Amino acid sequence: MISFDATRFQPTPDELNEESDDFINPDVFGKELSIFLSEELAASGFEVSFACAEDWGWYHEIDHDEPFALVFGCSNYGDGHLVQFSPKTEHVRKMFKKYHAAPKVDALRGAIWKILENAEGVSNLRYEED
Repeated sequence: MISFDATRFQPTPDELNEESDDFINPDVFGKELSIFLSEELAASGFEVSFACAEDWGWYHEIDHDEPFALVFGCSNYGDGHLVQFSPKTEHVRKMFKKYHAAPKVDALRGAIWKILENAEGVSNLRYEED
């Protein structure tokens, strides 16, 4: 997991409006971060094929050439923000085959780290255990 502080990613009006489709839960937001990471990842060669709001934040699937879901989620966390990744295991078993997932997750994590490291208004960037 990557956690960080940021002054730039604030709740959108829709995330504060309980009648909106973008409302997640009270004090839970991440749409600005979701849009920012999706756009920056596209410039880095990662295509977000699906994104949606979940009860904990924003969920994203990355298009790739393996038959397992490569996913990241982002949200605020207290006064900071976090990005989580899946799969969390080194390997994924699917249809009697074993796929080495770690290189894909590591590449995605590295790309997001670099994006955040170079982003204005982001500080205290750190890796944490899930």
